[in-house]
Amino acid sequence: MDKKLMIKICFVVAMVMACGTAYAANGSTISGVLSLGGGSFSPSNNVQIAVTSTDSAYACQAGHLQGDKVYFTNNADPRLYYGTKTKGTLSGVTAPTNATDSVPSGFTSL
Repeated sequence: MDKKLMIKICFVVAMVMACGTAYAANGSTISGVLSLGGGSFSPSNNVQIAVTSTDSAYACQAGHLQGDKVYFTNNADPRLYYGTKTKGTLSGVTAPTNATDSVPSGFTSL
């Protein structure tokens, strides 16, 4: 697993939590430049992050266009999980339905 990607995922999750429900209450996809606290954040090229959050919970998936894995994390479990997706598509990276979603079926702990 790319440690830089993991660090960026953690950063985005922390920033989304700081932004509260105004940004990601119904699920948001981040694939380009995002304004956070007066600055800008952009995931790596061809990386997509999908987040759903509330003031006290979050669930997040992330993946790279050319990779075959999608990663998941939430506030209830300190571990990261991965599942598979088709290379060349980001359709496997979807915003969790709820901020309290648990690990998706078929995902494995890192």
